[in-house]
Amino acid sequence: MFDEILKTFECNECEDDMNTEQFFIDEQTDFFNYLVEQKAFEKKQTYRDYITRLRYVSKFYKLDKSITKDYIAYIINDLKKTMKDRKAYNSLRSISDIASGLKKFLEYVNSDFNNRLENSILTEEQKVKEDNNINQTEKDAIIKARVGQGLFRQKLMNYWKGCSVTECKTQSLLMASHIKPWRDSTNEQRLDVYNGLLLIPNLDKLFDKGYISFDKNGSLICSSFIPQKELEILGISPNMHLMCMEKQHLMYLKYHREFCLL
Repeated sequence: MFDEILKTFECNECEDDMNTEQFFIDEQTDFFNYLVEQKAFEKKQTYRDYITRLRYVSKFYKLDKSITKDYIAYIINDLKKTMKDRKAYNSLRSISDIASGLKKFLEYVNSDFNNRLENSILTEEQKVKEDNNINQTEKDAIIKARVGQGLFRQKLMNYWKGCSVTECKTQSLLMASHIKPWRDSTNEQRLDVYNGLLLIPNLDKLFDKGYISFDKNGSLICSSFIPQKELEILGISPNMHLMCMEKQHLMYLKYHREFCLL
């Protein structure tokens, strides 16, 4: 019976011709956000360490939402057998760390994280609607700001005049994005022009997914968790930077680097 299970797992490893690492790449942002939401660790670097370990494992084993306890046991057993053949993660301690990461990933897969996140956003919207200290115009502006529309978008248009990085001025192509996510912001921060960037779609998606951020000088930071080749395909240059920076941007960018950047 166990031999049959092993054959199934071995098939999963070579399923199709797709690089197995891509399966985990598709999940890593949500997994990172899940760990942050759970406040799983005291040190922020530990969240990234978990991603690093699983990215290594995902080069050899398929890690996606089909993962099970049996598959984790198979991976750990296989890693132990091949321990001496590897240059990295070739100690029992490192394999134990990988096992911990895989268990956390299984917890994420079995959780209702995405539904819970959506429900929390809806709850925040409801709080805004029921807040008697805010007039209707402000309520509409705050709610529209979540999807980068309304007053928030107009403020960003007036401030940046174009893409915050490339200076592209075609308004229909530009996305209004919060630096500190809407769900984590106060109502005042949700409409604060300094908590927003105007970005062309590829930069907006990378920023939202935590693959890029900006340092205190406005220079681009690229996550190590997205392949350099992908960044090149998307036209991302390490020399990119924000067109302007003011001190009011700093606390928002710091938050993004600490809690959103992979």
